[in-house]
Amino acid sequence: MQTILNFLIKHNHWFLFILLEGISFMLIVRFNNYQNAIFFTSANRVAGDVYAIFTDIDSYFGLRTENSSLLKHNRELLQEIAVLRGQLNEANNSKALLNDTTANRYKNNYNFYAANVVSNTLTRLNYFIVIDKGLEDGIGNEMGVFNSNGVVGVIYQASQHYSLVLPLLNNKSNTSCKIRNGNETSILQWDGKDKEFSYLVDLPRHSRFAIGDTIVTSGHSSIFPEDIPVGTIDDIEESIDGMFYKARVRLFADFSTLRTVFIVGRDGYKEQKELEKNIPKQ
Repeated sequence: MQTILNFLIKHNHWFLFILLEGISFMLIVRFNNYQNAIFFTSANRVAGDVYAIFTDIDSYFGLRTENSSLLKHNRELLQEIAVLRGQLNEANNSKALLNDTTANRYKNNYNFYAANVVSNTLTRLNYFIVIDKGLEDGIGNEMGVFNSNGVVGVIYQASQHYSLVLPLLNNKSNTSCKIRNGNETSILQWDGKDKEFSYLVDLPRHSRFAIGDTIVTSGHSSIFPEDIPVGTIDDIEESIDGMFYKARVRLFADFSTLRTVFIVGRDGYKEQKELEKNIPKQ
């Protein structure tokens, strides 16, 4: 304490000078309109800049929470879409009047999960993607994977905390698709060349489609629900034998910028697979 007092006494003339300068500055600003306006304008600008910096910092550190909230909201919306799509199918087929029981049945038919891409091997001939969700999160083999743009692929193998995704950009990928508002289904296969395109093979010659038509999942497989976007027809050619058409599809999903994906699984899928194992082989 004595040291502080000695310091203040030793430099009292400087503190007195600063005090008088402050009083003088305050009097100038208070009793002169021009200086008053300049001071408050500058002060507001500095305060605004400081506030903006702190706001940006707070926003940056709040992005993780915000992203998690958005993912949760998107997953809930997907669940609601599944409910509404099921209700629409029920109405179109005129099977029964819609009620809460019907809605709950469709709500429980598909489950949606969100995950982040942690590895994307786009430099190899056959691409694979690794996501940060696994068996402990409810993820299992042969679940569908898509993002906000369209279909990404299928869960190939799941460990406790991670899963390996077989994307559309893999020659082992076979996804059942159809032309939107059409009935004919076809298989989407990649030719191992351009990462922006895949091909619908063996399209019946009586099918009605054109360049620019949207391709969606058919819903005939047990992996994807119906009508998840896949891409648009970019070109059409005949098969080698001339019996079918082959359509080049520009994919909606951009595999080079994948960050967040959704996984969809249908209840009863494992039970169905076990039953299908008992089908007699010819």
